Amino acid sequence: MPVYAMKVTEKNAHEKTDQLFIYTFESSAHGARTIVANLSNTYEVGDVAGIAVEGTVLPGLVIKPRKVFGIHSDGMAMGKVDVPPDTDLTEHFNADRKPRPFKVTIEVTVEAPYAEDAEKIGAKAIGKGKGAVVSSVEA
Repeated sequence: MPVYAMKVTEKNAHEKTDQLFIYTFESSAHGARTIVANLSNTYEVGDVAGIAVEGTVLPGLVIKPRKVFGIHSDGMAMGKVDVPPDTDLTEHFNADRKPRPFKVTIEVTVEAPYAEDAEKIGAKAIGKGKGAVVSSVEA
């Protein structure tokens, strides 16, 4: 799913913490979305921000609806932008990239009497996540 530009129509402090705001972002094509956001990027009514909607893939995460301190949050605010609401910002925020091949090198140290045994023990250790270290990732 893409990242769209949406306008802030409402901003409220979260009653359970002073570290969060509850925003309503709206656009004509995507309606209204309630998003709970931290203080890293703050918005005022009238600001336009990039909104990653449910299903958007970002590095290390997929956007899903969730509850934050009991408030439903339907997306992620990605930062202020200077474009009209409904603009597709997927490429601007490097979201939803197509899968591509990567070479991942994993290194694990094991103790074994012979190299043949070490290979088997190492494969098991990697499968269980014990002591494995990703030493490089190449595109």
